[in-house]
Amino acid sequence: MKKVDKKASQSGFTLIEIIAVLVILAVLAAVAIPRYISLIDDARDQALQGAVAAGLSHVSMAYGRLCMQNDAEPTGAELATECGTTNPMDETDYTYTFAGSGDDVTITVTDNDDATATTTATWSSPG
Repeated sequence: MKKVDKKASQSGFTLIEIIAVLVILAVLAAVAIPRYISLIDDARDQALQGAVAAGLSHVSMAYGRLCMQNDAEPTGAELATECGTTNPMDETDYTYTFAGSGDDVTITVTDNDDATATTTATWSSPG
C-alpha cells in the first residue's frame, strides 16, 4: 500500500499569499476611492455649469420675445421680471434667481441638494 503525504495533497493559499492580496486591494482602494469622489465632484460642477447655460439661454429667449412683443429692447429689470416668472426647462434640481441692472441680467443658480453649490453668470444685452 502506498503511503499518501497529507501536506502534499492539501491545496489552498498560504497566509503570506492572502496578506499580499489584501495589501494590493488596499492600495487599489486608496487610489480609486479619492479618484471616484473627484469624478463625482467634477460631474456636479459640470451639471451646475449646464444649468447656468440654460439660464443664459432662458434670458436670451425672453429678450427676443420681449423685443418682438414691444418693438423695443427691454431693460435688464424687465428681462429679470420676465424670466423670474418661469423656470428654465421646468428645472427642479436648481433654483434660478434673475436680477436686472441696466441692460444686464445676473443669473444665480443654486443646487437644491447642496446649497453651497452656487454659481453666477451675467447676460448682457446684444444691442
